[in-house]
Amino acid sequence: MVATSTTGLPTTGVRLRVVVPVHNAAAFVEQAIGSVLADLPDSSEVVVVDDGSTDGSSGLIDAIAGRDGRLRVIRNDQALGVSRALNAGIRAAGLAEFVAVAEHDDVVLPGRFASQVAALEANPHLGAVSSEGKYLGPSGRIAGRVAVGPTDDAALAEMRSRAAEVLIPHPAITYRRSALDSVGLYDPTFDSAQDLELLNRLVYVGGWGVRVLHTPGVLYRIHDSSMSFSHISGQRMMTRYIRYRNARQMVGEAAMGYDAWAAANVPDARTRRRWARLDRGALMYRRAGLAWITRRPLSFVGNIVGAALLHPRWVLMKLRVASGH
Repeated sequence: MVATSTTGLPTTGVRLRVVVPVHNAAAFVEQAIGSVLADLPDSSEVVVVDDGSTDGSSGLIDAIAGRDGRLRVIRNDQALGVSRALNAGIRAAGLAEFVAVAEHDDVVLPGRFASQVAALEANPHLGAVSSEGKYLGPSGRIAGRVAVGPTDDAALAEMRSRAAEVLIPHPAITYRRSALDSVGLYDPTFDSAQDLELLNRLVYVGGWGVRVLHTPGVLYRIHDSSMSFSHISGQRMMTRYIRYRNARQMVGEAAMGYDAWAAANVPDARTRRRWARLDRGALMYRRAGLAWITRRPLSFVGNIVGAALLHPRWVLMKLRVASGH
């Protein structure tokens, strides 16, 4: 059962809607929503979806809504998951030409929304754009670089030629609403990779372009709760399925649904051991990043060496991104 309460300005005339799904983020949600509101262009609104929070986030959100009429609140009595929360915000009463996503623990950088809306206005074939970002540590230290995905049409075309999976940074994404209408919204089946699944639907089913802007748009907060091994491991099968689905779509053939495909593609014991090694290496790299940003040199060295031994290609790729290549 979902109960909904709405406050703030009506959606008539709104060009940009920013959807912020929130679940138990009391330590960060005020700063996150504040950064969204500070960067909000004219004729815009924020829809916060409180997905069954039990840690005091609800009271903080209501207090912000009481002070700023640009913010509306949708409240789920129980947690329904990130895909359903995002969909509820996108589908909330009224229509906006563009729909952005902001995370409940990240910080929007000045100019993000204006630059992304301008890019979508200038390029009608683009269904979504995102921006680069940096990492934000628990103490407020900023480091590193978040940048993944095509930066122009040629790069996207090359990826499509290989039926490669396409991903642009979800914490800083803005969609064209008509693009979402053409392919559908987030699929809860893919809750640990919902952004990857929707983006590839946009590109391979809808034929839309997507792009990463070089301008920074977000500070991506890293903390212990984002270091989940199960999250990394759970994404692997979904990523493999999306590659399979892309390849089928490129030749005009129907793809199996995810559950049927997963049942038909259970990896053998040797493959599972190899994947576990690679996933452990990816996790150690994330932990090395957290150690670096929190100034724990011994932990950084231990984790980066472990990551390099377990998953050297991942580490080299990440280091190239961090260095601006």
